[in-house]
Amino acid sequence: MTKKLSSLILAVIITASSLTGCISLNINGNYDSEETEAFSGNEEYTTVAFDPEQDTEPETEPETNAPVSEVSVRPAEWTEISWQPYSCAYFTLNIPEGWKVEWNGNAQKLVWRATSPDGKIGICNIDHDYAAKDPSMTKTLGFEKSLSDASVKGYFEMIFEDTADNFTVQNSCVPANKSALQASSSKQIRDYQAHYATFKDSTVGEGEGVYSAVMVESNDIVIRGTNYGVWEFDAIFYNWAPLGQLVNWQPVIAQIAQSFTYTDYYIQEWQSVLNTTVSPSSSISDTDPVMEAFEERSKSDTIIQEKRSDMLGEYERVYDNDTGNIYRAYNGFLDDIGDQNRYQPITDNQYTEGYVGWIDKD
Repeated sequence: MTKKLSSLILAVIITASSLTGCISLNINGNYDSEETEAFSGNEEYTTVAFDPEQDTEPETEPETNAPVSEVSVRPAEWTEISWQPYSCAYFTLNIPEGWKVEWNGNAQKLVWRATSPDGKIGICNIDHDYAAKDPSMTKTLGFEKSLSDASVKGYFEMIFEDTADNFTVQNSCVPANKSALQASSSKQIRDYQAHYATFKDSTVGEGEGVYSAVMVESNDIVIRGTNYGVWEFDAIFYNWAPLGQLVNWQPVIAQIAQSFTYTDYYIQEWQSVLNTTVSPSSSISDTDPVMEAFEERSKSDTIIQEKRSDMLGEYERVYDNDTGNIYRAYNGFLDDIGDQNRYQPITDNQYTEGYVGWIDKD
């Protein structure tokens, strides 16, 4: 696999010389008189042979760049995060410094999200959500949406249909904790999927994310031909980043999710609503099952997207033999480094590991 993403253009100039006589021009553009006489009659004339040793310029050594002796690494943003606590009436959270948290709802339906300052990276969690089975009953039932495709995939396509273009599920899996969730649920799980999807919107541009939810069985309530039934979704969790960056931000997103904790106030309100003494369990205490969809996706897709990202940014990735780190270096870095053995091109599989910093050209 070519490790450089920019092509080297070679210009080859071929000169062919064949001289059968010496015809010279004077400064006014006229033929020299002596040479003209050689061609004016039938006199014999001689051919002067081309001597490459006398007529060509001496060869010069090609210029070479001096080897780079010092390499300055600029750490990636996700490797230098300072964490800060966030708390509200219903939950506490740890987030990177500068990130913001938005939430609304109550113990019946709590929605929260944590996003980077520019909104390009984020995580969202929804305790519960509902959709009417019959589109004509959406407003009557007090819901904002209806769903004809009874699946997790249909749910996410529905909620993003007005905000994201080209929301396309690329890879799916059933998370490994399905049995544990089923054991703790009073309702039968109808569909449980984690989807890796790509999208395009006005905030992120081209993005990627992992989208997971549990869909439980719901009884139809049909009165005079009208279906008053609803689809119920639980443990809704998704995260996103610019295309080619989710592999780098995944550890940060996982740390945010694992820090999530309900407050005592929320637990009391939740127990009051359900008339139970059981405490709610965090729906995102373990993000590993959710990330399976990202980790199990086709490696070739990951490699293609990472290489595309490098090409657009005019970078190449290198492996540091001394530290074991992967860096995104400017195109031509490996040529400039000269005879040093510390850095080498990465393998295809290493594109799935992300990188921890940049090597910029001075």
